[in-house]
Amino acid sequence: MMSSFVSAAHYRDFQGGWGTSSPDEIAELRKALFAGDSVNDPGVSPGQGFPLRTESLEATLKNLTFEMDEIKLFKSIPKVPAFNTVEEYNRLLSYSNGGARQFDLGWMSEGDLPDEQDSTYQRVTVLMKFLGVVGRVTHVASVIRPAHGNVVAMETMNKTMYILQQLENALFFGDSSILPEQFDGLYTLIRQGAPDNEIDLRGQPLTEDLMNDVLLRIRDNFGTATDFYSATGPFGDLAKQVYDRQRFGIAPQPGVLGATVSAFQGQHGRINLHDSIFIQPGGLAVVAGVGLVSKRPGLPTISVAPAAAPSALSQFAAGDAGTYIYQVVAASRYGRSAPVTSAAVAVVAGDAVTFTVTDAGPGTSYYEVYRTAPGGAAGTAKLITKIARTGASQVITDLNADLPGTSKAFALMQNQRSFSWSQLLPMTRIPLATIDTSIRWAQVLYGGVKVYTPAKNVVLKNVGRAAGSLP
Repeated sequence: MMSSFVSAAHYRDFQGGWGTSSPDEIAELRKALFAGDSVNDPGVSPGQGFPLRTESLEATLKNLTFEMDEIKLFKSIPKVPAFNTVEEYNRLLSYSNGGARQFDLGWMSEGDLPDEQDSTYQRVTVLMKFLGVVGRVTHVASVIRPAHGNVVAMETMNKTMYILQQLENALFFGDSSILPEQFDGLYTLIRQGAPDNEIDLRGQPLTEDLMNDVLLRIRDNFGTATDFYSATGPFGDLAKQVYDRQRFGIAPQPGVLGATVSAFQGQHGRINLHDSIFIQPGGLAVVAGVGLVSKRPGLPTISVAPAAAPSALSQFAAGDAGTYIYQVVAASRYGRSAPVTSAAVAVVAGDAVTFTVTDAGPGTSYYEVYRTAPGGAAGTAKLITKIARTGASQVITDLNADLPGTSKAFALMQNQRSFSWSQLLPMTRIPLATIDTSIRWAQVLYGGVKVYTPAKNVVLKNVGRAAGSLP
């Protein structure tokens, strides 16, 4: 009869786990207790502790893109209501027939009848434009316990930031002549209304002398500059100019070198300085294109290779002579194509370069043109300009008016007498019909820019970097 009692005698021939194990057996035991640091599940195997590990995920979402404090112009631009898709306003151009700079007029002898003078007015029309995005969250995603809060609320904020990103850039650079759905921004409107107020730096950096001259230009047009916006690099170059004049004892804090330059005081007023991440120097083309393939423009072709010939309008100087390569990208509101690359072309002073581009369909709104530095490889070509599509094939001419790798800057009289954002509809969330098990909505914003006094603002083009600056 088998005993149902179990005693230590039953284990006298079993040594495992009683302190007399072999080194191999102890190693196996250690393996069984090893948690590991694998990120991906290694699968099922003896001694694998991965299934016992829980994920340790921080509750705070780390933001790798821009945040609200980078939206500088839209937050500060004067805003006025709009009530129609077509808004109008009047400009007073002159008090008299002779204009504001004609003097020694109006005097008379005793008993004379003074001359009659007519004021000059102008009616200006601004079309409202529409910006929006669709958000979508599946119903399942809305009911789970997410890591970073309500998914719908988080996606609504993300879509808000997307719209503000597009809007902030368009306030500076919007151009309805190349993208008809877009409103005209400050660069376009100031150049159209006051062509003499576009200053070409030809690659030179921002300097204190230049800032003083910009203030003078605005003052001579009866304005007072208040705010200056530039790319981050040129903004930093302005501060570098005071470093060599600074002494340790008068630094902002004892023991701290350097200075934060937030404004410039010139002979014609004080102007606040702002850097903007939405003002960028011309960069490289996106290799794979951007946007849905079914909607974005197809790959264009350079059907006639670049050729150089003398031109009276050329801005190629002796120092610009060399061999250039061009890239062209077809673009629309839906995205951009991959770039097409040209053959190299040799250029000397006084030349203009022409080549012919053929698009891959009627969906193209405009072309982005990229160019290398003299002797540069095709992959180093940087954006120089955007050109509206005029037909299935068109000739593109480069006079060297726009330099690759440079940026633009804006000296503005930023108040409601100078320009404003005309708002037909503020940021609005519109629920969309339920057509599947998801929550969908549209976020939209309607408006346009009104520049009442373009001559009281200045735009700078081809802004370069100070010598020795990192790219």
